[in-house]
Amino acid sequence: MPQSLKRTSLTDQATEAIIELIAERNLRAGDRLPASGELATMLDVSVPVVREAVAGLAAIGLLERQQGRETTIATPDSSHLSRLFSLRVLGAEIDDEELQQFREIVEVGNARLAARNRTTETLASLEQAMGDLAGATTADELHGADVAFHAAVARAADNDLCELTLGALEPLLARLRRRVWGGWVTQGGGFTAILDAHRAVLDAVREGDEPSAAEAMSAHLAQARVGLEESIRRGDQPVDPRAGFPAH
Repeated sequence: MPQSLKRTSLTDQATEAIIELIAERNLRAGDRLPASGELATMLDVSVPVVREAVAGLAAIGLLERQQGRETTIATPDSSHLSRLFSLRVLGAEIDDEELQQFREIVEVGNARLAARNRTTETLASLEQAMGDLAGATTADELHGADVAFHAAVARAADNDLCELTLGALEPLLARLRRRVWGGWVTQGGGFTAILDAHRAVLDAVREGDEPSAAEAMSAHLAQARVGLEESIRRGDQPVDPRAGFPAH
């Protein structure tokens, strides 16, 4: 049981104590949290302090509050982590180079795990995403299919934290993808090379070849790096949304 709180910063301490209580009681999504008055007695703090702590935990998705109902345990999703990432990128002035570096670490690891842990179901999702990617005819269609493909790789990795992290990064990666594609097309790159790189990832995952899956994803992300560096060099010149695609 959490100990009574006597020091300063009571709201922060109450927040940590509630998290500790959730863990100690093994509470799961949908389980009821003790009422504010009960928590205040347990922690030897005021009800307003408890309510402030509960509000903070609800804001990060750990608790769910509804008017007139008991507060229950919730499971934070990628949207909560996404807001944190976005604020951190803004506040710390993290640039696209750093974002690209982080993407390389996460996605190469995802590909390796996907080759190890893929299932019939997750392979089917990858195949579907690959088909959608092959059918893209504009930059927007390409970006949408690319998001689906990389999300499918993360699901095939069968590691909740991998999928959560990639999902949380997606709003930031959407902007990065557009910048990368513009640079890739500007320096003479095209759709076919991008498609082939994705196929190489899929083939390695299907075969369960972990080193090849990691190598294929690394090679694909090297394409993204080329596009990013060209975009930076040439100042983000706009490109035609159908540029880089084969003529139909």
